[in-house]
Formats: sequence, C-alpha cells, structure tokens
Amino acid sequence: MYLYGTVKKFSAQWLPHVVLNYKLSSLFLLCVFIGFGFTKFNQHDLEQRQTLAIVTNPKVNDILFFDERLLSDDLRPYEKYRIAKVVDVTGDIISLVYGDFFYQHKHAILNSIQYGQLSYKDYFEPKRYDTHIDAIKNMLDMQAIYLAQRPVRGRLLGQLVGPERIKPRESHLTFGKKENIKGEAFLQQPYSETNIKTAFEFFQKSSELGYAKGQINLAEMYVNGWHVDKDFVQALYWFKQASLQSNKPAILKYRIICKQVESCNINDFYQELTDYGVNIKVRNIDFTLSK
Repeated sequence: MYLYGTVKKFSAQWLPHVVLNYKLSSLFLLCVFIGFGFTKFNQHDLEQRQTLAIVTNPKVNDILFFDERLLSDDLRPYEKYRIAKVVDVTGDIISLVYGDFFYQHKHAILNSIQYGQLSYKDYFEPKRYDTHIDAIKNMLDMQAIYLAQRPVRGRLLGQLVGPERIKPRESHLTFGKKENIKGEAFLQQPYSETNIKTAFEFFQKSSELGYAKGQINLAEMYVNGWHVDKDFVQALYWFKQASLQSNKPAILKYRIICKQVESCNINDFYQELTDYGVNIKVRNIDFTLSK
C-alpha cells in the first residue's frame, strides 16, 4: 500500500510535466521539420531562378546539368545524367562540350566536381556542339537541363572547371593591347549607351592596330548589335583579320557566323588561311541552327 501510494503521488506530481515536455518536444521537432522543408524549398527555388538566368544569358565556362533520359532513348540503365560546359558564345550560338562520363545519380555529378574531375584534360569530349540559344532554352523548358551553375574565377565548388592554362606572355608594348583592355573594362561596366560607345571606339582602335583580341571583340559587337546595327559581314571581316594571325577562337567564330551568311563559303576561308600560312587544326563541330 505504501508503494502504491508513493507511485500515485509521483504520477500526480510529475506526469503532467512529462506530458507537457513530450508535447513541447513534438512541437519542436515539427517546427524543425517544417523549417528544414522550407529551407530546402527556398534552396530549390533559388537554384531554379539561377538556372533560368544562366540559360537565358550563358557565359563561357557555365556548367549545364542534363537529364539525358529526356533527350535519348538509346541509353544504358546507368546512363542518366551528365554535364556540358559552355566554351564559346557567338551571338545566338552557344558552343558546348559534353562530359565523357554518365552518372546514375545526380549527387554523383556534384561529387565528381568536388573531387576536381572537371580539371582533367580528357574529362570533356573534344567535339564541340554549336547550338542555337532557343534550342537550349527548349531543353530547359522540357527539364532536360535541370540545373545550371556559373563558376567564379574559373572555379565551381572550389575546383577548376577545366585544365589550368598557362597564358602566353604579351609585352605591354604590344600594339592595340592597351586599347583592348580599356574597351573590355568599359564593356563590363553596367550597360549604358556611353559605356558601349566608348568600348566600341577602343576596340576599333585596337583592331586597326592589328591586335587579334581587339578584332574579335569588335566583331562580337557587330554580331550582337552593340552600339551598331547587327552586321555579320563586318563581323566576318574582323574575325578573318584575327584568324590570319592563327587565332583559333577567331577561326571557330568565323565558321559560326559564316554558316548564317548565304554568300560566305567556309572552304574558301580555310583555303585562304592555308595560303597565308596558318596551320588549321579545328576540332570536329556538330553544327545546327535549328530551333
């Protein structure tokens, strides 16, 4: 009887507290669960908005994540996901190189980036795919592109997105280099008519002095219609001037624009480069302008 009374007294005193603590603990766990879900939702929403912004305005070195099952039926069971890197943007044409590996799970791609695999020389296939921006946007709409990320200073998740390249040294006295640097500085500032106009003038001076990078930048302004009307003929002229200096990016960009100009003959261009002494080594390109 004494034991019964003790238990009864203990229950009367402490049971309400135990129940209250249990309810508080349950409420706390519920709040944590809701907060976690809300955080994940916000993170997903932010990733989707960033992906849309990147795909709408892609830049060199952007990484696109693909669900290949929505693009091809001829895949092995484990071939589900892979990535592509933007290697060039010329007007509305985006040049991509695809990773040579397929992944079965999405998180495996992120792991490979964190392990630095994208910096391996042979990670990306050598073949370039030149695709119209509308086709890339369409792949986003059908969720074949489920994520896009933009590296900062060539790094994503702390790792390089390509092999580290040693830039050839150029003398500060190289004709046109100073003008091109100034033009790029104005072009990178928030867009205004004054900045674009000044950038165009510096690129024009740089191009007239025979600096290949300045000639490419000037041609890009004609391609995009920055400060001037779009003029592919003028763009081809300046791309050719840079190409005659054995500038590979200029040669590839010339080909992209040449495909869009009826009077342009790419074989004549290659022959002219060969006659001029330029050693042409351009990787295979799969080029379509279909939307």
